[in-house]
Amino acid sequence: MMLRYPLLSMFVACAPVRPEIPDLHATELTVEPGSLSLQTSSRGADPVQFIAKARFDDGSSEELAQAEWEVSNRSSGTIDATGLFTPSSTNGGVTWVTARFDGLEASAELHLTFQDEMNEAGVDTSLFDAPKVNQPGMWTYPQDGVNLPRNTPSIVFQWADPGAQAARLRFRSEVTDLTVYTTGNSWTASETIWPLIVASNAGGSVQVELSLAVNGQVWADSVRTFQVNRMDANGSVFYWSTSTSGIMEIPYGGSASEYLTAATTGHCVGCHTVSNGLIAFTYDGGDGYLGVKRVADRSDVVAYSVGYGNFKTFSPDGNYVLSTFQGSLLLWDAHTGAFLYELPTGMKLTHPDWSPLGDKIVAVNPGSYACDWCSSEGNLVLIDYYGDGQFGAPTLLYDAAPGYNAYYPAFSPDGEWIAFNHSSGDSYDDVDAAVWVIPAAGGNPIVLSAANMGDGLTNSIPRWGPLPDDDVLWLAFSSKRIYGNNLTIGNPQIWVAGFDPIKAEKGEDPSWPAFWLPGQDVAQGNHIPAWAQR
Repeated sequence: MMLRYPLLSMFVACAPVRPEIPDLHATELTVEPGSLSLQTSSRGADPVQFIAKARFDDGSSEELAQAEWEVSNRSSGTIDATGLFTPSSTNGGVTWVTARFDGLEASAELHLTFQDEMNEAGVDTSLFDAPKVNQPGMWTYPQDGVNLPRNTPSIVFQWADPGAQAARLRFRSEVTDLTVYTTGNSWTASETIWPLIVASNAGGSVQVELSLAVNGQVWADSVRTFQVNRMDANGSVFYWSTSTSGIMEIPYGGSASEYLTAATTGHCVGCHTVSNGLIAFTYDGGDGYLGVKRVADRSDVVAYSVGYGNFKTFSPDGNYVLSTFQGSLLLWDAHTGAFLYELPTGMKLTHPDWSPLGDKIVAVNPGSYACDWCSSEGNLVLIDYYGDGQFGAPTLLYDAAPGYNAYYPAFSPDGEWIAFNHSSGDSYDDVDAAVWVIPAAGGNPIVLSAANMGDGLTNSIPRWGPLPDDDVLWLAFSSKRIYGNNLTIGNPQIWVAGFDPIKAEKGEDPSWPAFWLPGQDVAQGNHIPAWAQR
């Protein structure tokens, strides 16, 4: 038979016929080339031939006419039965090209870089041949070093407006080199372009270079880097909007819609929590009626005017809901809505949260109590849960320094950490509120400096996302910070930050800079981001 010897240059050679030897077995398998770097673009790239070589137990070796071929990253390209690899025209990536023969396998590493240029605005690219001037401070969003779940919609990249004729963004990584020309002071990738940037860089980082053509010069800001988590975020973020007097919902990666609002219920609805397919909330503001509904169809478990409750938490088994009312903890049956009893804690308590492990509740014991939502000088306490609606006595977890307040605690989805607010004022809309964490087992608190970004931003009510399939956890919170060119300080919106438990265990700041949760209306005032599976 005649064998083909394909090479990268696509030359073809012939080999003599090898006699059939039934008992001859392969002892070693290799793939050539063993490593390769290629470039592709929206126009694609030329195919590349990979070769499998086998060494046999008689000491001979030859190129194989047939082998079983596969690529580990199918988004980077395809490979046929002959080992011919066709690069993708949509993104780059790192992939392993694997051949299998006679019970053996061998692989080659392929780096595919997506390199392209986009100029939909028809910018005169020669503007960027002008002399370069370093001009720091032009970036307005995102912060440098932000970490994004893979399924986050496109960031709105934003910068100051110095009267530039055009802007150039260059996205660079090991597998991406994309240049974008645009006008104005922002750019949002389309639904087809954004995956070119994030999908191939999942688990890695991307550098973004910003250059502006200004009066015969090219102003260049410092490079910004963002990381792309290798996994998607999941669940929905249910948050309270003062603009709708109710609860909005954003399925992660989607857009906001009204879930329970004054328009649909006839009442202001807020101070909510979501778990086990149930949502608990308060009607008509502080000290109002408790409401509990089924998330799927919004049918009542606890109907309007049955009982009272300000802050709530569900048991992880879905059997109970615990609410606060004027410093007392009230236990309810989450299936029937029946009131069970008031916990005999012997102290004022507010802001409870049930551990996902089911064994403890964290709550706030205010040194100065005015109302459930406006207490000050709070300390964090733990209450053991024994099952069947039975609890132990509160024990101190964190004693805030004199003049300071710890409040709004929330267990991480693995039960290992408690995020909380820390400030010098009371728990209602305190401008110097910051997000901290403390080990649930006790220990020293850690300030989430990267996520907080700075002082005076009212970083309030941190709430964790569902347990991901990765080592990075996610925290959502409300903040009155600037959102690029779209939002000035003073209007609260929901922000999200990554959390690294390994760094937290070392006592280091475990947070990444926060990013604005896509899908919100920037004109609304948004608070209390309960993030849960629907």
